[in-house]
Amino acid sequence: MHIQACSLDADTKPGELCSDHSITDANAVASVDHKPQLNFYRHGINQSQDEQNIIPVPPINALPTELLILIFKFAHYLWWKTFFKKERADWPALWDKSIRKQMRSGYPEVLTHVCYFWRQVVFSSPTLWSYIDLFTLGQPPQFTLDRSSAFIARAQSHELTLRVRLRHGTHEPVSECTLINDFCSSIGPRLNSLRIDNNSPSDSITLFSSVIQATLPHTTPGILTKLDIKDHSVRTISNYSGNSDGLAGWLLPAPESFGVSQHLLDDIIHPIKILRLSGQFFPWTSPAYRGLVELHLQCTRPHYGHRPSVQVDQLREILLACPELRIFHINININEQSLPTALSPVPLPELEELNLRGLKRSLYDLLLPLLSPGQKPLQITFQTQRVIPSILYCSTLLSFFRRTNVTSLYIVNRLTSCQHLSLDLLLTESPINLHTLGLERFHIAGLEPSRLYYIRTLAPMQLNRLYLRKCIIDMDAVKNMAEIFPAQILKLHEPEFQCEPNNEVTQVREKICSMFPIVKWVRSTRGMELWDAWEMQYFD
Repeated sequence: MHIQACSLDADTKPGELCSDHSITDANAVASVDHKPQLNFYRHGINQSQDEQNIIPVPPINALPTELLILIFKFAHYLWWKTFFKKERADWPALWDKSIRKQMRSGYPEVLTHVCYFWRQVVFSSPTLWSYIDLFTLGQPPQFTLDRSSAFIARAQSHELTLRVRLRHGTHEPVSECTLINDFCSSIGPRLNSLRIDNNSPSDSITLFSSVIQATLPHTTPGILTKLDIKDHSVRTISNYSGNSDGLAGWLLPAPESFGVSQHLLDDIIHPIKILRLSGQFFPWTSPAYRGLVELHLQCTRPHYGHRPSVQVDQLREILLACPELRIFHINININEQSLPTALSPVPLPELEELNLRGLKRSLYDLLLPLLSPGQKPLQITFQTQRVIPSILYCSTLLSFFRRTNVTSLYIVNRLTSCQHLSLDLLLTESPINLHTLGLERFHIAGLEPSRLYYIRTLAPMQLNRLYLRKCIIDMDAVKNMAEIFPAQILKLHEPEFQCEPNNEVTQVREKICSMFPIVKWVRSTRGMELWDAWEMQYFD
C-alpha cells in the first residue's frame, strides 16, 4: 500500500539513483514543486461503505524502523528488478552485471528519489544509512569510499554494519589497500557487524588480510556481535609436519600482526554471538567460540593440500561452550582420536538449523552422536555418499531422526549423475513430523503397482512444502508424489521430465499444476533452504 501511494519522480534518471552522494535535506525539499497528497489505497473496499468498516493505513513515518527497513528493501528490490530490464539497452555502462549486484544494498539513496514523502522519511531515519558496503572490481575504490562516507554522516551516532567484498586480481596496488584500510580503521569502533568476503580468483590475499588487520583491532569489545569472514580464493596448502590443531595454513592472522595483544583481541572477539568462518579460522581454543548462537565452520576445497580439521573432543568443548546455539553449519574435517571413554552428547536445546552440506558422510558417525537437540523444530541439510549404490539414510542419520524433531529436510545428491530415489523409502524412513522436504539432483521414478498398493495402506506424509531442484522426474512419479506426499506447495527448479515425446512442456506443466494446490517454477539459482525468502523469483 505504501509503495503504491508514492510515484517515482518523473525527472529522475536511472543514472542519478546511486550517483548523487551530496544530496541534502534542503535540496530534497527544493527538488519538488509541492507537497504530495497522501493517497492510502484500500483494495477491494467499496467507497460507499460505512467508513467505520475501513481500516486506515498508518502513516509510513509512524512505523517502527525495523518495518520501514523491510518496506524499503522490498521497494528497492522491485526497482532493481524492473529498471534493469527496462533500461539496460540505454545504460550499458551503468547496468554492468557487477554494478547491478552492488546496487542491491544501496536502498536508502535510491529511495530518496521515489517521492517527496519517502525522501523525508529516509533522511530522518539514521538507521537506514548504517549499512556500509565496500566493494572492489579491480578499479580504484574511491567511488565506494565516497559513497560510504556519505552514509556514515547520515547514520549519525548509530552502530554500523560493514560488508567488504573483494573481487580483485593477483596484485592489489598498495595505495588502494591503504585507502580501504584507513576507512575501515576509522569506523571500527562503531561496528556492530563485520563481514569480509574474498572472492579473488588468485591465491593472493594481501588486501583481504590487510582489511582484517585494519578493522578487527579497532572494534569495540561488546559492540561487535557478528563476525563473518569468508575466503573463497584459490588455496594451495603446503604439507606441514606440525599440524596438531588441524589449522596449518588456515589460521587468521596472529594478534601480533594486528598490532594488539592476545588479551585485547580476546576481549574483542569473546562477546561475538554470530560467528561465520569460511577458509580462515581462529585457534580452536579461542574465546571466539564461546557463547555463540550461530556458528559456521566451512571451507572450499583447496587447489592442493589438506582441508582444515578439528579434533572431535575439541569440537565437543566448543559446543559445550555454546549452550544457546541455534544455527550450526560445518563441512571441515573432524579427526577421531583414541579416548578412554566415549564422549557424551552435548545438550543443544535451542538448535534450529543443522547444515552438513559438503561434510564427508564418513564423519556423520563422529558428529551426530555429539549433538543432543531439544524438541524445537529442526531443519537439516545433508548430502548423499559419493558411491554407487548410495544409501539415502545411514543408521546414524536414522538414529538422529528418532531422537530429534526434524521438520525440514533438504537432501543433496553428491554424485555427478542423478541417483535413483525410492519414494517408498522416503515415506517409511523419513522423520515423522516432516513438513518441508527438498530434493536436489535425484532421478525420481514411479512406483511399481504392487509397491504402490502397499504404500496406499500407510498413512500419507503430512508435507506442506515439496521442493525439487534439478531432478529427473517421471510423470508417474509426479502422480505418486501427489498421492503419498500431498503437499500444499510444490516448487521446481530446472526439472527434467521423462514422458511421452508428443507431450509439450506446457502440457506437462498444466498436468502438474492440476495435481497440487500451488505450483511454482523457481527462476532463482539459490539453494532450496532459501526458497521461502520473499525476494525469490519465479517464472510466470
